[in-house]
Amino acid sequence: MIVNILRTTLGVLVLIPVFLLGLWIRKKKALRSTTEAREPEDIELDSIPEYGNDSHTAAQTEDTEKQEDMV
Repeated sequence: MIVNILRTTLGVLVLIPVFLLGLWIRKKKALRSTTEAREPEDIELDSIPEYGNDSHTAAQTEDTEKQEDMV
């Protein structure tokens, strides 16, 4: 009877560190995958013409207005 109690106790005591090690490895993998997913991507700013350089378009508008006034 005492041998069975010791065997069960040792079994539980061995399983606890194994369980904690598994959780630690799982957490470590999850952190690694989230940091890799959040790396910035290269985005071309000229790909969207609506959000281009506003000062450049404003200068073009002023130039065309000046040209129309001269005519």
